[in-house]
Amino acid sequence: MALSLQKHNVEKLFIYFLLLQPALDVLAYVNIPLSSVLRGLLVGAGIGYIFFFLPDKQGRKSALIYLVILGIFMTMHLVNNYMVKESFSIPVELTYIIKTVFFIVMLLVYVFVIPSFSKQKYWQKVIQSAVLINMTFIAVIMLLATVTGSGYRSYGALAKEGHSGWFFSGNELSVILGMGFSITILYMLQKQSTRTKMLLLPVIGLIIWAMLMIGTKVSFGSVLIVLGISISVFILKAIHNSKNWFNLGVLTVLLAAAIAIAPITPIGNNLDLTFGTNIAKQEKSPADVDADGKKQAAQQLLSGRKDFLKEKNKQYQEAPVSQKLLGMGFGGNYTFAPKLIEMDFLDWYFNFGWIGFILLLLPLLYIGYRILIKLCKYHLKSLNVPIILTGVSVALGIGSAFTAGHVLSSPAASIYLAVFIGYLFALVQNEASP
Repeated sequence: MALSLQKHNVEKLFIYFLLLQPALDVLAYVNIPLSSVLRGLLVGAGIGYIFFFLPDKQGRKSALIYLVILGIFMTMHLVNNYMVKESFSIPVELTYIIKTVFFIVMLLVYVFVIPSFSKQKYWQKVIQSAVLINMTFIAVIMLLATVTGSGYRSYGALAKEGHSGWFFSGNELSVILGMGFSITILYMLQKQSTRTKMLLLPVIGLIIWAMLMIGTKVSFGSVLIVLGISISVFILKAIHNSKNWFNLGVLTVLLAAAIAIAPITPIGNNLDLTFGTNIAKQEKSPADVDADGKKQAAQQLLSGRKDFLKEKNKQYQEAPVSQKLLGMGFGGNYTFAPKLIEMDFLDWYFNFGWIGFILLLLPLLYIGYRILIKLCKYHLKSLNVPIILTGVSVALGIGSAFTAGHVLSSPAASIYLAVFIGYLFALVQNEASP
């Protein structure tokens, strides 16, 4: 009984730790490094949970064997680069390793914790409420930063607009808000009271505004994807049940409002979504020509990832066999300064080599396989809104890791992805139960 109570308390710790995330990131912004300490302790607590409290003996054994193998690999990876890499910094390499391992440990932990926590009556409400609180906190910080003019610029290029409030990375914040926005919409849709939904609209509107103020394509695209898919689902649901027309109307209004305000926000400038562009292009003043030149310069920066990929591939081809297998470490075999491609899965491949890449992918592939099996077996014919929108959240996180980076090697963002994968895993397991 005592062990069961301790296990329950530890699981609640992992669930409610999510609420600390935006505050920790703001503290990091003002040079109070509490986030690194607490997230490091969370990794230790996660390994302890698997070792001491996990009732699934086979799952515990598999997870611990995997973590031991991963630890051995990371040690070999570090030692090899110390021996063969000309530019080698132990703090830089260790920091990158720890950030990468953080996601893997959190993924394993939440895939065990959330299905166990789902035995509680209001488990979904707890998770969704935590996400809503975090998204609202971030949006309020963005508002305060906008009003005071103290927001951290999302881009170095002057032609691009947007800021990330009192958070360091616009890319990370875009992914966090993108994944969280899907769960926020889910929270609203699951409310039975029309009055409650109407009261939530200003909050959701503020979150959408904050996402557009960052100025990145990821955040804007997330708004369009989440609302577009939600509308599609509720069109189908409304055909069978007239009660769903209200939800459909609310979602349509939110999408229309997002599209309407986009041209006057930073994302409108960055994507050239301005009204009357045809008239403006007919007669260009010197200022217009200068603005066009700046935009062209900004567009040239978009090829940066391709250049980094080309350079990293060149380094990889010239690297010794040991680095092809164990990886070139953070930034590759750089000459001047280490630089990521900012496409997480490619960074995994080059930085950790063939062995590391496969090893890091294994948990994602296995859990993804388990989720897909349950979906295909039980849910293909249903329009289960929690599963669909949680799946969208996970897809946005993994898709962003493919294209924009700053997810799998960023604890601030990767903890959300781990939670949402665990949430989706619990949903398909529970719904499949008789």
